[in-house]
Amino acid sequence: MQTKRTVIKALAYDVLVVEVMQADALGMLFYLAEIHVREKRTGSQRLVRRSRIPGAGQELARDVRRLGLRALDHLTT
Repeated sequence: MQTKRTVIKALAYDVLVVEVMQADALGMLFYLAEIHVREKRTGSQRLVRRSRIPGAGQELARDVRRLGLRALDHLTT
C-alpha cells in the first residue's frame, strides 16, 4: 500500500492531500484521496473532500497551487 502526502502551504492555511493506493500485478485495487485544510495558527484540521476517483487528489492539488484556496470554495458547503 502506497501513501502519498502533498502539502501546499499558504499564508494562513495549509492544504494537505493524502492519497492511498493499493495495486497488484494486474492493476489498481484501491484508491482514496482525502483533502484536509489545516489552520496554521491553531493546528486544527478539517476534512474538506474525500474521493475514490483515481488521480482526483493530484488534480485538486494542481488547482489549489494555481488558484489558491478559491479552488476549494465549490467543495465546502
